[in-house]
Amino acid sequence: MNPTTFMMRNPIRKGEDLRKFIIRVITENCDSDLPGAREEKIGEALQFYRTRIVEHVEQEEQDRAVADRRHLEARLVDLTAKYDALEAQHARLKSTIPTSISIREAEEARLGAFKLAREKAALLLEKPGGEPTAGSEAIRAIADIKPKWSK
Repeated sequence: MNPTTFMMRNPIRKGEDLRKFIIRVITENCDSDLPGAREEKIGEALQFYRTRIVEHVEQEEQDRAVADRRHLEARLVDLTAKYDALEAQHARLKSTIPTSISIREAEEARLGAFKLAREKAALLLEKPGGEPTAGSEAIRAIADIKPKWSK
């Protein structure tokens, strides 16, 4: 069956939807008294209807796929831009961070860590209310550490 010839024999009226068109074609044009002609015309109309529905569904799916693809491409562009901005910021921060520290800074940090640990240990041995004990005073009396990398 050729849909074009079906449409030429049965033109659709202005503003008529597909379902009403098929019903009209079946009721108006399928009144033949020849054996099998009526069934053939009804079958042709229904086949035309099925074909148009399949085409419509396929077109809707294709339009939805195109819209989804556009949406995903827009998200990809947005995420790529954010990634590039973060990568540039990371490179900028990485370039400003020193790769080494001086011996003086290292010694000061080491001594500061020792003093902090010594004071924390002394605080743990004190009585409630912060009253010093012999153990806490003995810990506080420990001498500072000697420099490891400098003299």
